[in-house]
Amino acid sequence: MKRTCKLKKRDHILMHFEKAAKSYSIAEFDCHFCKIKRKEHVAQYLEEAGLHKWSRAHMHGRRYNVMTTNIAESINSVLRFARMLPVVHLIGEIVNLLVKWFTERRELALNCTTTLCPNFGEKKLRNRLEDAARMNVVKVNNAQYNILDGDMDGLVDLTNNSCSCRKFQLEQLPCKHVVAVCRFLKVSVYAKASRYYTRKTWIDAYSDSIYPVQPHGMWDTPEDV
Repeated sequence: MKRTCKLKKRDHILMHFEKAAKSYSIAEFDCHFCKIKRKEHVAQYLEEAGLHKWSRAHMHGRRYNVMTTNIAESINSVLRFARMLPVVHLIGEIVNLLVKWFTERRELALNCTTTLCPNFGEKKLRNRLEDAARMNVVKVNNAQYNILDGDMDGLVDLTNNSCSCRKFQLEQLPCKHVVAVCRFLKVSVYAKASRYYTRKTWIDAYSDSIYPVQPHGMWDTPEDV
């Protein structure tokens, strides 16, 4: 019974940690982090690690909704069998893997028929279009609009392309409040999305070809090497 209670408390802290890490605003972050502070040693560890390293709200840059920084571990997982090979063969496996990835992603991008990338842009934007249909927009002035969403609301400023919920700034994709303003003004919501979400940028990212390394006997090695 005691063990079950401990596991529940641990899951409770983990839940608030995940929500704090993914919070867009400082107020939302503080709401979850104050629950973590009930476990003083956990809160101290996270603060010493640096809030800006794991918290979206405190990060100085933009994550574009990517919440991992350990790419080395991800690559090691993919190459877990190839790592046992001699270094020359390991490099060959890495090149072959990149060739495969580029080919698959290039074909996906070329076959894409939406304005934005399907999973990271288009799908999310369409969900927000549905949410925005139920919101009221109040014009404050020619640049600012207050959106009533039945929760925390949002103040959109078109002069500096910002929203008080901070999703627009951090994701570079229109949040539901900005979508509501676009509907109100009858302007294209796609114009407010970063070019990094567009189909064209997706195609350009994989436009180059990666060629496999030829067998050693076919190498044209300069005499001075």
